[in-house]
Amino acid sequence: MKSPAGLLLSAIELDRDSATPLYRQLYLQIRKQILTGRLQGGIRLPSTRTLSQELKLSRITLLNAFDQLIAEGFLVSRTGAGTYVGDEWERSGQADTSQPAPAPQLSELSQSMLSLRSHHFRGVSYAHYSADTPTSFLPSHGAFETFPQHIWKRLLVRHSQKPSKEMLGYGELQGLQELRQAIAEYVFDARGIDCKAEQVVIVSGAQQAFNLLAMLLLNPDDPVWMEDPGHIAARIAFQAQGCRVAPVRIDEQGIDVEQGITDCPDARLVFTTPSRQHPMGVTLSHARRLQLIDWAAEHQRWVIEDDCDSELRYSGRQLPALYAMDQSDRVIYVGTFSKVLFPSLRLGYVILPPALVEPFCTIRAVMDRSPPTLLQAVTADFMKEGHFIGHIRRMRALYQARQACLVEVLERRLGHFLTIAPVEAGMHLIAWLPPHLDDQDIARELARLGVHTYALSDYCLQRYLPPALLIGFAGTPQAEAETKVQALVQAFKALGQPV
Repeated sequence: MKSPAGLLLSAIELDRDSATPLYRQLYLQIRKQILTGRLQGGIRLPSTRTLSQELKLSRITLLNAFDQLIAEGFLVSRTGAGTYVGDEWERSGQADTSQPAPAPQLSELSQSMLSLRSHHFRGVSYAHYSADTPTSFLPSHGAFETFPQHIWKRLLVRHSQKPSKEMLGYGELQGLQELRQAIAEYVFDARGIDCKAEQVVIVSGAQQAFNLLAMLLLNPDDPVWMEDPGHIAARIAFQAQGCRVAPVRIDEQGIDVEQGITDCPDARLVFTTPSRQHPMGVTLSHARRLQLIDWAAEHQRWVIEDDCDSELRYSGRQLPALYAMDQSDRVIYVGTFSKVLFPSLRLGYVILPPALVEPFCTIRAVMDRSPPTLLQAVTADFMKEGHFIGHIRRMRALYQARQACLVEVLERRLGHFLTIAPVEAGMHLIAWLPPHLDDQDIARELARLGVHTYALSDYCLQRYLPPALLIGFAGTPQAEAETKVQALVQAFKALGQPV
């Protein structure tokens, strides 16, 4: 006898060539199954993740259909329990003696109250952890206490004592000319990118860049290659536009371009972190870079290059940016100051092919203006006077020493339980767990015990990798390594793990 999942899946036939949207087809077919009694009241439906995989539909398509069915009473969403077939239609014509339904909670609001896009953000947690959380191994925590505040303060005072009209006004839509010029000169020296200041647009961090680029370049249902595991916030930005995310696996050479071409040849856009893959840390090989650029040029696709942690490289060969190798204007480069300066600065930048500058700025004008001109001016001076390069060099030496110290302590205290290895770049390493464990459960329980980190599975669309934790080392001074690892050991013991 088939399960409810089997009943539902076996009866659904979608015509992808039809003018009727897929969510509408799905809605009509599920409604018909309920009305005809094929799906009876009270039956629990498969999760949207399961249906998405089995029916090869994006989750927003499923959510659009489910929202309509919930609004009409065909389905009922129960917080924490799933989605069930409603019994309203079986009871039609009968006296209704049931109690009135309780008022909907915020997590249960229907499409009439929240937008379809809002569903993509449910379950996404951006819990705040203080940078001085005693036992934080979060990759986003760096040595911000070592930032040269005396230099920054001097530059800040310079511009704020006698602010010009330009400083107090709305500012240039692309961002301050002086900062754009400083960025163009920096990426030429550091990343081999030959661009003009007119191609640089200042944004409020890399995340804003991803959202604006998704709005500019993608239509609903457009397929997008996403590294798997890959950048969570970027993935959500694309899904929020209604895109179909195609997972492309990572191996020792980076994103598997051949798999992407085979599984999703019609992708409109590729998101990649070639300098240091996030979160696995590998560098995209030269051969794969050429293959990706050639494919994008031949098929007129876009490539977003998030140059994640490129400044923080401790050893190994540094390849030029993907943008620097592109001769067909298909690559868009995104950089940020959050990791190398400090996150609350909220400054990033996008280097665009010339044809995209005007339409990108047009969308930008609708969303917001450029970040505060004062902070842009201070950052420009910080770069032009050489402080930026000097700060990066100091951070490289400091983080390299912190990583070596933490790795030594981890191997000595937990080497029989965790499998770890130093990394050549970035602010975190991967700690592989015993294969029978669930890394998401472990990370959740560790947080409950006051030890904060991330599970590798959080970054995966398909869970094909062994369980692992991301261990940030940049925010752990050498003098604190023993104490933090001891807290981790005690937490594992409290969870009953053999450490």
